[in-house]
Amino acid sequence: MGRFVLTYFKRLVVCFLIVILIYLLTTLTPRDKEKFEISVRKNRGEEKKYYVKSGKCEMPYVDPFNDEFTRINHPKIFIPCTNESDLITVHYDNIFNQYVLHINEEVLHKLTESKSNNFSCFYQKIIYGQSPDYYDKIGEKTKLTQDYLVPLNVEGMLVDCRTADEKRILQKDAFVFIQYQKSPQNLNVKDRKASVIMYGIDTVSRTNIRRMMPMVYEFLKSPGWYEMMGYNKVADNSFPNIFAMLTGLSPESAEEQVCNTDIDGCLDKIPFIWKEFKNEGYLTAYAEDEEISNTFNYMKPGFGVRPTDYYFRPFLTALENETVIQYNTGSLMKYCLGRRLANSYIFDYCRQFMQRFVADRPIWGMFWSNHFSHDDFFMLSAMQHKILNDLLNFEKDGAFEHTIMIFFSDHGARFGPLMYMKESFLEERLPMMFIYLPPWFREKYPQYVQALSQNQHRLSSNFDVYNTLKHILNIEEVLEDTQWAYDCPDCQSLFYPLPENRSCSDAGISEPYCTCHNYKEIKAEPWTWRLADLVVDRINKYLKLNNIQDLCSDLTLKVVNSTEQWMEEIDGDVDRPKGMRYYHTKFQVHQNMAEYFATVLYNRDTEELKVNVELISRINMYGTDSECVNNKIHKLYCVCLSKLRTLEK
Repeated sequence: MGRFVLTYFKRLVVCFLIVILIYLLTTLTPRDKEKFEISVRKNRGEEKKYYVKSGKCEMPYVDPFNDEFTRINHPKIFIPCTNESDLITVHYDNIFNQYVLHINEEVLHKLTESKSNNFSCFYQKIIYGQSPDYYDKIGEKTKLTQDYLVPLNVEGMLVDCRTADEKRILQKDAFVFIQYQKSPQNLNVKDRKASVIMYGIDTVSRTNIRRMMPMVYEFLKSPGWYEMMGYNKVADNSFPNIFAMLTGLSPESAEEQVCNTDIDGCLDKIPFIWKEFKNEGYLTAYAEDEEISNTFNYMKPGFGVRPTDYYFRPFLTALENETVIQYNTGSLMKYCLGRRLANSYIFDYCRQFMQRFVADRPIWGMFWSNHFSHDDFFMLSAMQHKILNDLLNFEKDGAFEHTIMIFFSDHGARFGPLMYMKESFLEERLPMMFIYLPPWFREKYPQYVQALSQNQHRLSSNFDVYNTLKHILNIEEVLEDTQWAYDCPDCQSLFYPLPENRSCSDAGISEPYCTCHNYKEIKAEPWTWRLADLVVDRINKYLKLNNIQDLCSDLTLKVVNSTEQWMEEIDGDVDRPKGMRYYHTKFQVHQNMAEYFATVLYNRDTEELKVNVELISRINMYGTDSECVNNKIHKLYCVCLSKLRTLEK
């Protein structure tokens, strides 16, 4: 009897614990769930977890909430640009196919502190001239009346509302519009191809989306979404990574095959993918939210011809020059343009583009935001509700019924606190990449869905994304003369199964950016200092080679922070001379405490060194250190003599 009672009691305790466990698993936050799962795996003694694991690529999974990150985590709180309600709101009239401006009398009375309607509102059209990258002027004042129909030739406007005597400003605002245009008569809607929207956020790694935006990450696990967990960047910063995705070319190959992207007029000649979509009957759009750091204008000449049907930049330049600007705290990025987040204009532009056209004709658009994420990755936490709401609004509009959406980034954090973590190498090189396929596409092309699902845990790159965009254009039958990514002959569409045993070279990823290989930190020895010193010497020779040694200081090694060695046997590596091995070296120089990370081939016995200086990363912000040079690559290695601070011993 006693044994029976004891057995019954044990079973009761086990059942109780199971109930508690189920309750915890259903109520834990995404962050707590992930920590719990990792803890369970550790207790079970399970093997290390990988995003990709094959004979040629072992891309390790990173615990987003490890102790290192917990110690530096400083999540931010969202701060609105204004606490005032909108005096003027916009809605779209589907009968007239025009935007309508509505004056909210309740808000008016609150602002005027009276029940009278003694006020006046005017708008000024934003006019762009010969250059597509800049606005030309602000037009004459036009009076606004209640429920004003916006003329079809007005794509952007500044609004000013005042008391009747014009002595007091009630509210200023700005609006940008995607104006309607009729579909071509010969457009076959029934057999049309999928629309494509690329919604990007600068500097968001695969790990950081999990830790900083867990609610967004949970949304991206919904049916129809596929995360490319083996996605690896191919270059250092935004321009070459986005350029590869949109052209299939590196900037260096573009210079050989087409023109130098640093020269005026070149970008107009580049075969961007949006030109091919345009030729196939798609309406096209492009928008970014930072004028100075714009992908095609930061240290680049920009466009001489309007690149897409709808192009946001001239309105952005007007907003940045004509509205009150609020900056991100401790950042050079503009947070608010007038009453709205800079990012809000990008989202509104994207949403209008889809609302106007996606149900009626194929569209392609890229909408890129960097103002809140580039300089401070903690700001992602403040913006997660904003970005989640964007995605939910797209869903509410029905846009996901028609659209292939690519929700992505260009790279992870390249400087700041995350660069001092053990996983910094992975953080920088593994940007987020999510692809959504609409229900009709999943039903019509099950073979492509199966391939994309399978490819989630296989190594992929920017060039594969380019090939996927090309594939969408020829979804029924790939043409024999299709020009795939020039800089990666072995790359392919993500709608085809990628080789399981794929190497970085197969995916167009050079060793300095490859996350597939097992590097281990090694003990500091005299030769590790010598290795870093030789790399510093190569940087100095690079400055001389580019004739900027009179502007930039020679660099001298201050400290070697870490050295890592590729541990696997690599005798089969045809690019590795005999006796040389791959190393990572992270070091700091005396000059303005600049910090660098380099991947090199090195022979410890002969001190032979092979390194491409232009692939060495600067891992702390250079700020104004390099303002004496204009080339964006030179800026990484130049500490201007005019900006040189007292050297620390």
